[in-house]
Amino acid sequence: MDHTTFIMLKPDALEAHLENKILDEFREHGITVLKKKTVVVDEKLIMKHYEEVIDRLKDKIPDFPDRIRKEFVDKTVRVFELGYHHHDIVAKVREIVGATDPAKADPISIRGKYATDTMEKSNAEGRMLRNLIHASDSDENAKKELALWFK
Repeated sequence: MDHTTFIMLKPDALEAHLENKILDEFREHGITVLKKKTVVVDEKLIMKHYEEVIDRLKDKIPDFPDRIRKEFVDKTVRVFELGYHHHDIVAKVREIVGATDPAKADPISIRGKYATDTMEKSNAEGRMLRNLIHASDSDENAKKELALWFK
């Protein structure tokens, strides 16, 4: 499989015991788990992972780095390299995952089915959005994220 991407099951997905249900969603679309790793997150790793997002949101949400720390540091995540026989794996995986805000996600997507948080609620409470899963948004970012998490 030469077409791969990266996903991370966030602490909220693991705490809700959704790993198998989520992975089944990908398997139903012919997507295979090639690598898997359980990681207890440290600050340096998660800040590197979210570097671009932090930079993009620094004016809009100045406390975003603190939100990331509270949500991830010393918590467990599970990271995966997924493989697919088509070149558009990044788009396919993101379609299966659904919109970032679960309230706007397609009801048949992972976030539409299993996530209970909303962007509105998380912003009102001053915390990260709990949307179960991170999926790379480009082939370039998939390569970077795979290198970061599977080094």
